[in-house]
Amino acid sequence: MKHIKTITTILWVTINLLVSHQGYSQHEMQIGQEGPMTKMLLFKWNEQITEEQKNQLVDLFEDLVQVVDGFDFFEVMEITYSKRFEMAFVLKFRSESAEKIYQEHPKHQQIAQLGPLLVKDFQELKF
Repeated sequence: MKHIKTITTILWVTINLLVSHQGYSQHEMQIGQEGPMTKMLLFKWNEQITEEQKNQLVDLFEDLVQVVDGFDFFEVMEITYSKRFEMAFVLKFRSESAEKIYQEHPKHQQIAQLGPLLVKDFQELKF
């Protein structure tokens, strides 16, 4: 039963993202050669993490939305019906090229260094 709730939550989030993904205008879809892309980062915090550390990680993502051209959207979602994951970060990019710029940015490098210290379990979905 618990697995069904987890699967249902993930499917619900994925369907909502796909529906909102369809909302891009034709103009936005043509900005990058590859077209828009959404990433969902699912994770569980380490037990000893503080609220300050959580906020630091969220702040880094929010800063990246402001400074990386083509990184258009970031949202934090709590996952309530899963023992494996607690949070989902939703990231939307105009193109795979924009995602590459995001990955190479120094603030993303900070995230990559902090992640293993703050996160117990992690999964990335890209669509």
